[in-house]
Amino acid sequence: MHKIKHVILLVGLLASSLANADTTARQQLELFLDNTQSFSASFKQKLESEFGELLQQSAGKLSMQRPGKFRWDYSEPYPQNIISNGEKIWMYDSELEQVNVRPYEQVQSSPVNLLDNREKLDLAFSIVEMPSQEQQNWVKLIPKQPDSDFKVMLVGLQNGKIKTMRFLDNFNQQTEISFDKLIINPVFKEDTFIFKVPQGVDVMGDY
Repeated sequence: MHKIKHVILLVGLLASSLANADTTARQQLELFLDNTQSFSASFKQKLESEFGELLQQSAGKLSMQRPGKFRWDYSEPYPQNIISNGEKIWMYDSELEQVNVRPYEQVQSSPVNLLDNREKLDLAFSIVEMPSQEQQNWVKLIPKQPDSDFKVMLVGLQNGKIKTMRFLDNFNQQTEISFDKLIINPVFKEDTFIFKVPQGVDVMGDY
């Protein structure tokens, strides 16, 4: 369940590559949020405990589209899908032969709603520019809402594109997602963000 939760938290910060060498990391991130309509990339993800112990590793492909549509297709360590059509989110575990369905509105306190939010970034976050490292420019986002699902998020930008995201949750566990093969504003098929429940799969929640 950690994987599902962290994916939902992280998806809203992904954006477009419109920055140039003269813009700050914060300005680059703001341009991302202002100008991205769709996005696809391959990703690698890892979850660590508060003591730095590796708890999970996974990989797959991400697709997303405004407003509120996304899908995380995991290929490692086993197939798993998390799909949103902007109204409902389906979380399908092929090994358990089970899909959990929840309303999209349940992620209002997480960064996923940044994808739909046209307000200024600093209305929701305290924003701190961090020193450059790992050949990336970093921005720290601290949520202003006391009931947020995360404490801190670090966003690393490289060559005008988001490269890394590090998220510290309320259990002091850190999720890191790194992106590769980014495509900005691709056109998706109409059924990309629709989930069809396979025959024989148990459905939990409001389908």
